[in-house]
Amino acid sequence: MPTYRLSKTVSLVRGTKVFLRLEAGVTRGSTSDEAQGTRAKQPTAPKMGKTRQQPAQEGGISRPKAPNPARRSLKTSRGEVGGDLKPGVLPDFLILGTEKGGTSTLYWTLCQHPLVEPATKKEVHFFDSRRWFEKDVGWYRSQFPAPPSKAGRKVISGEASPYYLLHPHVPRRASATVPDAKLIALLRNPVDRAYSAYRHKVRRGQETLGFEDALEAEEERTAGELGKMLADETYRSSDYPLYSYQARGIYIDQLKRWHEHFDPDQLLVLKSEDYFADPKGITERVHEFLGLPKSDVVIEKRKKRPYQPMDSTTRRRLEEYFEPHNLRLYDYLGVDFGW
Repeated sequence: MPTYRLSKTVSLVRGTKVFLRLEAGVTRGSTSDEAQGTRAKQPTAPKMGKTRQQPAQEGGISRPKAPNPARRSLKTSRGEVGGDLKPGVLPDFLILGTEKGGTSTLYWTLCQHPLVEPATKKEVHFFDSRRWFEKDVGWYRSQFPAPPSKAGRKVISGEASPYYLLHPHVPRRASATVPDAKLIALLRNPVDRAYSAYRHKVRRGQETLGFEDALEAEEERTAGELGKMLADETYRSSDYPLYSYQARGIYIDQLKRWHEHFDPDQLLVLKSEDYFADPKGITERVHEFLGLPKSDVVIEKRKKRPYQPMDSTTRRRLEEYFEPHNLRLYDYLGVDFGW
């Protein structure tokens, strides 16, 4: 079983972790941008203290200082939940993505373990939606079971929201709320991931273009959306998560954002193809990462839908597009995924 080691440069985030976490407190967090089932447009063409904010540039847009109602949420974050909310625990683990990378199968397989309790639903989407602003952390706690134990062992819980990996604000938000959580990222060959995501959106009625046309239209459909999200944290983009067929596959930039706010040893990076080929072995590896004892689980067989194969010319074009980004990823993790 390969071990994915990070390059030396990643360790530099350890020294800045505390400072970076001061950039935002526990904030308030409608369904997710993706989970709302946004239908496609008809295209006309293809822990407290003084916070400090360091300006960061991405796409020419400076990050604004994030809203910080931390003081209002502090009592709730300590478990003093009021209203109709039932007290629960904050999640022990988050599966960050990627979309169409095997997150659903892995999540429900993990929930078979006797020491893992599921959330109210697999994708809670607290950190990537308006819930971050509209609900306090007490609502998030209510999505998980109250702290249980079995035979003297702690029972853990978590969620899997695949947009967490891509969303630019989620790493900071998560670090402010669940700084000790274990993180899991399943990365699939970005060429296959893009096509799988496209077919999924066609089935849901969210995509009307052919695959090649959808790839060509991605830049126009998502133009300026990331910049708007960075400039205004309350801005909700429907098109960015829906049509980012290629952007979602640039994993290196997404992982770097997470490493700015979490220690590298908190994030387990897995290759989806390894999981598809050996689900039992990879599940055992995740058990170990989460500190769970060995347990037999039933591996659900992946449902394969018949579909038209990707055009070979399109595949070659996508492979060329992703090649430099994949090389940066391999250098960063210290492993060649062979994509």
